[in-house]
Amino acid sequence: MSSYTVTVPDGEELGIRVACEEHGTAEEFRPERRTVAFFCERCGYEIEVDVRAADDWRDLGEMC
Repeated sequence: MSSYTVTVPDGEELGIRVACEEHGTAEEFRPERRTVAFFCERCGYEIEVDVRAADDWRDLGEMC
């Protein structure tokens, strides 16, 4: 199976970059998108990435 790299730059004006290391393909997504789907034609896999800030996460047990 191939290796994929996800890069989330620190600046809000920069988007998510997903790359397939084995085939050297990459795609950069717009900054307002936090869920993206990357497809490498040579691998035949689609990778879906959902990026969230640590302070957005809530334990579902808190809701009870």
